[in-house]
Amino acid sequence: MTRLLLAILLLSGCGSKEEPPAVSASPKTTIQAAVVDITPAQVPIRVEVTGQVTPIFQATLSSRIQGTIDKLLVREGTQVKKGQLLIQLDNRDVRADLARAGAEVENAKAQLTRMKTLYRQDAVSKQEMENATRAYKVAEANRNAVLAQLSYTAVKAPFDGVITDKLVEAGELASPGQPLLKMEDPQQLRLEATVAEGDLKSISRGDRIAVLIDALGPHRLTGTVSKILSAGDPQTHTFMVKVDLPETPGLKSGMFGRFQLDKGSAQTLLVPASAVVERGELTSLFVVGPDEIARLRWVKIGRRFERQVEILSGVNAGERVLLEGARGVDGGKVQMVDAVASPK
Repeated sequence: MTRLLLAILLLSGCGSKEEPPAVSASPKTTIQAAVVDITPAQVPIRVEVTGQVTPIFQATLSSRIQGTIDKLLVREGTQVKKGQLLIQLDNRDVRADLARAGAEVENAKAQLTRMKTLYRQDAVSKQEMENATRAYKVAEANRNAVLAQLSYTAVKAPFDGVITDKLVEAGELASPGQPLLKMEDPQQLRLEATVAEGDLKSISRGDRIAVLIDALGPHRLTGTVSKILSAGDPQTHTFMVKVDLPETPGLKSGMFGRFQLDKGSAQTLLVPASAVVERGELTSLFVVGPDEIARLRWVKIGRRFERQVEILSGVNAGERVLLEGARGVDGGKVQMVDAVASPK
């Protein structure tokens, strides 16, 4: 029994000295790709300004006198012409006052005519004739005042346009200054935007500027800077700039718009957009070192141009990156097919 146990222990000791089979390392991945040199480039400095489309001509219509709305002749979306009757207030009382004022004018005129005849015959004094003259003028003034009151019972369109809001209904009582209707001219629109005081030197009245209206797609409109308000907002240090827009199908007030201001140029680093690898919110490039090994490098990007991207940090001028970042493999050997300079 003792000999059998000793033999088992000897066999076990011999087996523990054996080494596991060695695993051969896989060869490095080889990438056949073009590289691009990162060189400084001059790019324009642009500031984007946003604003809202508003009508050049808009009005809130109200009554100058108190009265019941007898007729409401328009609704939202109604096209109207300048001088067109929109709301008629009940004017029966005013017409009665006008008839009375007219009768007073006729009486005063007849009295003045009689006094003039008598004055020529030396039958009345000059003072009596002057009193008759003043009475006639007072009667005329009173009639003109009533005529003005009568005109206030009719609310008319101040310009050609469209009704955008109806705030009352027929039968309601309209008070002086109470908003009744809102209207605007949809054919004459402009973009109103706030510009920082430091950017005002980049824009002047009369400048023609490209405006992008998001709702109308990528096509840009050519607007004209019509006003730059002289008083700015003391809290935000911004100034209102108004850009008149051309008549364009589909353009409506309330739409969002934007334009860019050129502020010169600056030197920065650009790489082709194809070199950039985006993974979620992270952005990287494959930098090819002197050993021709591609290494993934996280970078921070800035503005995007037509076919290039600005690199703010992560790489330096003179380094090389893969032209097609999607083909990169971290640690892969790069066999350069074509080395080109970064386009400017």
